[in-house]
Amino acid sequence: MTRKKPLMGIYQITTFLAVVLLLLILFVSAAYFFVIPSPDKSSGQGTILAELEAMRVTWNSERPASYRYVVDRDCYCDPAYVEPYVATEEDGGKSATFIIEIESATGEFISTPPGPVWIDDLFDLVEQSVRDDRQVDVRYDKELGFPVSIVVRPDPAPPDSVYRVEVRDFETLEYR
Repeated sequence: MTRKKPLMGIYQITTFLAVVLLLLILFVSAAYFFVIPSPDKSSGQGTILAELEAMRVTWNSERPASYRYVVDRDCYCDPAYVEPYVATEEDGGKSATFIIEIESATGEFISTPPGPVWIDDLFDLVEQSVRDDRQVDVRYDKELGFPVSIVVRPDPAPPDSVYRVEVRDFETLEYR
């Protein structure tokens, strides 16, 4: 039995080059999927912070001397925190009271909300939440620039960690 030697052809080199090219394409494609560019959060944060600063400047220039508003908070916390209250800021003095006294967790009736939030605190809340990489949805008053609605969610957000603050019924107080 005689054995024939395989013929050396021109196709062996082209086959080798095709395999090398195919492996190169596979490695480049796989590397792309390992370094897929994620959406740039910093640009969204920069937009929110720029809008926040613009609205803070508007608020500081348009702020009345005395004003009153209702704050409505929503969170998974003590019921005394989620009851709406009336906040009054007069010439630097601040006061907050519930419309109707409520019963606290200890059983006593309270007329002052625990940890009231003021308008300046709302600006700080938005800024700190953005810097902590939380998802923040904010709406501002068109004329005066203060936040009227803030929703803060951690990223990713468990359903019981959403914090919401709404400012409504804003009125300027005029004394004669």
